[in-house]
Amino acid sequence: MIDATNSREHQLLGLYDSPFVRRVAVTMQFYGIPYEHVSLSVFRHMDAMRPLNPLFKVPMLTLPNGEKLYESAYLLDYLDELATERGTSPLTPRGGRGRRHVQQAMALAMVATEKAVAIEYERKRPPERQWPEWSSRLRDQMNQAFGMLEERLSGDFLVAGRLTQADISTVAGIGFVRHVLPHEWPTGQYPALEGLAARLEASTAFLAVPIDA
Repeated sequence: MIDATNSREHQLLGLYDSPFVRRVAVTMQFYGIPYEHVSLSVFRHMDAMRPLNPLFKVPMLTLPNGEKLYESAYLLDYLDELATERGTSPLTPRGGRGRRHVQQAMALAMVATEKAVAIEYERKRPPERQWPEWSSRLRDQMNQAFGMLEERLSGDFLVAGRLTQADISTVAGIGFVRHVLPHEWPTGQYPALEGLAARLEASTAFLAVPIDA
């Protein structure tokens, strides 16, 4: 059983412009798990970040008992377990076929998101050090993953007709692309995903986690 009974709140480290931080924060909002947001950048706030997280990797979740968790996938698994113990249906089923379906859709979302982040890092390199062929490969992989998600989305949600972590992670990734790389998201290319993003971005959980905060 998870020990989250300490009176302290959870503490989430990282900026919401990170899609990995944002999907964790939105999940905590959805579950109603209070937390303190420590809004530090691994690039701009290195001196403040170092004593808290010498790995310089976000998100990092500090539990009420002081334990620190890294990697958004593991943070989400912890939150699902905590939600289950509190009697809430988890955003990722704890087992069986439903779990596989959600995880596979979520994997596509993470491929698209990770390739988008890599495109942004490549774009920040000095022009003479950029590798156009590499950027093109990353773009193709990103678009392929988003295209596969578009094909899966036949109703309001990606899996089983209900909100799951696959939807939250997908919309967090889309939000990052639109915010940081708007030229990589041409209007109308993924109409079903655009509809999903519009619905979720208007939800209470997403509105509580603005990407520019």
